[in-house]
Amino acid sequence: MFIKLRQPLKERLEELGYSDLKTLQSHALEQFRAGKQLVVEGSAESGKSFFGALCLLQKIEVPSEGSPRGIMVCLTDDEAKKTHAFVSAVAKSFDLTVDLITEKGNKLQQRNDLFDGTEIIIGTPKRIYELYIQNGFNVGKMSVFVVDDFEQQMKKGFNMQISRLAESLPKCQHVYLTNSTSDARVQQYLETFVPHAQVVEEE
Repeated sequence: MFIKLRQPLKERLEELGYSDLKTLQSHALEQFRAGKQLVVEGSAESGKSFFGALCLLQKIEVPSEGSPRGIMVCLTDDEAKKTHAFVSAVAKSFDLTVDLITEKGNKLQQRNDLFDGTEIIIGTPKRIYELYIQNGFNVGKMSVFVVDDFEQQMKKGFNMQISRLAESLPKCQHVYLTNSTSDARVQQYLETFVPHAQVVEEE
């Protein structure tokens, strides 16, 4: 059972056929609900990416006019599309708008969609950053910032984009999902932006 999730979200997930949280997800969710900055370390099978999507849905309960309140940065267009499809399926029950922002999409259309208002942005680091520096969206009401495949994003050269976004979100709850924190770039980033983060590891 999804006993640690808010009741409407729990019910919607069960309607869609999801039945329970994995161990890592359950432990991480407990820390997320406590308002902790998080580093979640585990294999692909641990369900950490699914947990990242749940963070958006747990934190953002109702629609609000204007600025987005949650971002999830995915490594690839395909991963972003997959995550967007899941979050959208759940979010429509709560009248939440979820925008997909990736390199393969039309930048002008994406910018217009953001101007129209959205609660959640899911996309890739390069395109999200491009639209952010072009004043495509306001981060003033942002409450949760999730980065999936964090170690791989650092290795692929997206440190600058993610760092600039993080610098703009000092009061936001940060969640970093990674296979490992051993990479020097990962360690330096975490020490800079979330030095007191709670690390939740796969058992």
